[in-house]
Amino acid sequence: MAYACAQAFCSDSSLIFEAGTGVGKSLAYLVGGIIAAVEFGRPFVVSTHTIALQQQIIRRELPRIRELFAKTPSLQKYADFKCELLLGRGNYLCTNRLKRAIAEKTDLFGSKQSLEIERIARWAITTKTGLFEELNPPPDWEVWSWVNADSSSCSSKKCSDGTCFYQNARRRAAAADIIIVNHSLLFSMIASGAGTDADTKGVLLPGDMCVLDEAHRIPEVAGDNFGLSLSRSAVARELRRIYDPKTRRGLAARWKIADEFDRLAVARAIEAVDDFFGGIREEFLSSRDTVALSAPEWTEPLLSDPFDALAQTLDKLAMRAKTDDQSDELKDFKRRIISIKNAAEEAVFLANDKQVYWLEKPLSDPLGATIRSAPLDVAPILSEVLFSKGTSVILSSATLAVGEDNLQNFRDSVGAYGAECMVCPSPFDYRRNMRVLLFDDSPEPDKNSKKLECDWLAKNIASLCSAVKGGTLVLFTGYYELNKCAGLLREFECMQGRKILVQKDMPRDKLVQVFEESGNAVLMGTDSFWTGIDVPGDALRQVIITRLPFDNPGHPLLSARVDKCAAEGGNPFKQISIPAAVINFRQGIGRLIRKKSDKGLVCVLDSRILNKPYGKSFIDALPNKDFIRVDSDSAFDAAFEADQSLR
Repeated sequence: MAYACAQAFCSDSSLIFEAGTGVGKSLAYLVGGIIAAVEFGRPFVVSTHTIALQQQIIRRELPRIRELFAKTPSLQKYADFKCELLLGRGNYLCTNRLKRAIAEKTDLFGSKQSLEIERIARWAITTKTGLFEELNPPPDWEVWSWVNADSSSCSSKKCSDGTCFYQNARRRAAAADIIIVNHSLLFSMIASGAGTDADTKGVLLPGDMCVLDEAHRIPEVAGDNFGLSLSRSAVARELRRIYDPKTRRGLAARWKIADEFDRLAVARAIEAVDDFFGGIREEFLSSRDTVALSAPEWTEPLLSDPFDALAQTLDKLAMRAKTDDQSDELKDFKRRIISIKNAAEEAVFLANDKQVYWLEKPLSDPLGATIRSAPLDVAPILSEVLFSKGTSVILSSATLAVGEDNLQNFRDSVGAYGAECMVCPSPFDYRRNMRVLLFDDSPEPDKNSKKLECDWLAKNIASLCSAVKGGTLVLFTGYYELNKCAGLLREFECMQGRKILVQKDMPRDKLVQVFEESGNAVLMGTDSFWTGIDVPGDALRQVIITRLPFDNPGHPLLSARVDKCAAEGGNPFKQISIPAAVINFRQGIGRLIRKKSDKGLVCVLDSRILNKPYGKSFIDALPNKDFIRVDSDSAFDAAFEADQSLR
C-alpha cells in the first residue's frame, strides 16, 4: 500500500485503497506523503472523518514516523517535517474580538453571559490553542459567537499582533508540510469557494496532494455540505445577534447606531421567521417527521421582503459605523441575511433540479421546522472538485468493497472514474479469533409490532451478555429500539450490577472511555457507534448487531435516488440499498478485532441474513464465514461455548 501511495503522489494520479484492519494504512500513506511533501515542496492534506483518527495520527503515527526518519540516515532530511491540525474558523478564539466583546459586554450580554465572557477571558490567558473543545464546560454558544474567529473582523491584517489563535494556526498551516483536517471542513471550504480555482492544480491548497481516510463516509459528508440546511432556531438566533427586541441587546445596541426604524426591521424579520417556519410545521409536519418537497411554490416566500429590508438596513448601519471593525461585522451579517433569504427562496421554488429538497421536524424545537437539501448524485460534484484537479487524491478505508465488485460501486459513487482500485485484506486471523452467531428466529421488522420486537431483542441481548465474559457493544438502527431495549435490559436480574451505557447519556468520547475502563459493560448505540469505536482487549469482547443496517427507505433523499436508479433501468435495492448496508455492516463488525491479539464474538440477531436471498451479501462480508446458527433457546449455550473456545 505504501508503494502504491508513493506512486500516486509522484504521478499526481488518484487511488482508491481498501485496507483491512491491522494493515497500517495510516502509516502507509503518511510515510510516502511526508517524503513527497518535503521533497517536492508541496502541501500534503490528510482528511479524516473522526477526531479519534486525527488524534491517532498526531499522537501515535507521526511521532513514530519522525523517529524512523531520524534513525535512518537516508531519511534524516525528512525528520523535521512540520504538521498542523486545522479546524474551522468558528472553533478558534480571536483575542481581538474577545477584547472588543469585553469592552462592550453591557450592550451584548446579560449578567449570566457576562460571567461567561469573563470565564473565557481567564481561559484565554492559559490556553495554547484557543480551541473551543479545550474549554470545559463548553462555552455558551451565543457568547462564543462574539469572540470566535468566524468574522471578517478577524483577518491577517487586523489580527497582526500575533495573539489571534486562528491567524496563528493559519500561518503555521501555510508553512506546514502536512495539514490535517476533517471531511466536513474540507467539503465546507470547497463548497464555499475556499478551495483552489478552476485553473489551479490542487484541491484545497495550490499544488497540494490529498488523502481522505475513512472514505466510506465521503458521499454522506459531501452531500451535507453541498446542500442546504435552514432551521427556525438557527435563523432566529442569527437575527437576535443583530438586535434582540426582548433584551434590547445585540450588534446594533453595541455600537448605539440603530434607531427605532432600524430595530423594527429586525423585529419584522424575526416575526417573519416565526410565521414562515411555524406555518411549515403546522401544515406539513404535524403528523410526520420528514416530508419530501416535489412541487415548486409549496409555500409562500415569507422571508424575502423582510430580509431584503433588513439587508438594506444593515447597509445603512455599515455606512454610519464609527470604525472599520463595526462596518465589517455589519457587512458580515448582511451577507448572512442575504444567504439565508436566497436559500429559503431556492427551497420554496425548488430552484436546483439536481438537488433533493425535504422538510424535517427538529426534536429540539417544538415550534420549528428545518428545510434540507442534498445533491441527488454527489459523484459529478466530487469528480469536479476532487478528481479533476490535476493532483493526487487517495481515498482509503477498511470498508469500501461490496462482494467482488473490486470497489467499482464505491468508485462510481464518488466520481473517481479513472482511479486505480486496490484491496489489501486484514492480516488478522479471524477464523481463529472470531466466532460468529447468526440467529434464525427473530421477528420480522414491523413498525406495528415494535414492542414485541424489542421484547425479543432485549431478552436475547441479556442472554448473550450473560454468556460472555467481557464488554459488549450493541448496535441498533433506530433510537426507539435502542431506548426501549436499554430500559428493558436494566430490569433483567442477570444484568444487575453491570454498567449499561446508552448513546446520548453522556458525550460519546466519555461513554467509550467509561466502557473501556469498566471491562464488562454494555455499550448501546445507533448510527455513529457503528464506526470509529476502537476498544482493544476484553473490554470489547462481543459485538451484537440487532438489525441489518439498511437506510430508512422512506427518507426523501434515498427515495429520490431510488427513483432515479429505477428510471435509468437499474435495480435500486441491489445497486443502492444493499451496498450501503453491507458497508455499514462491515464497519460494525470491524469494531471487534482492533489488534492481533483481540478475540471475541459477533452476533447478528436479524434472521434475514439467513432467510432472505440478499442475506448472502452480508454473509460474504463476514471475516469468518464459519458461522454458528442459533435461536433464542440455544443462544446462551452457544455463546458461552464460543467464548470459552477463544480462551
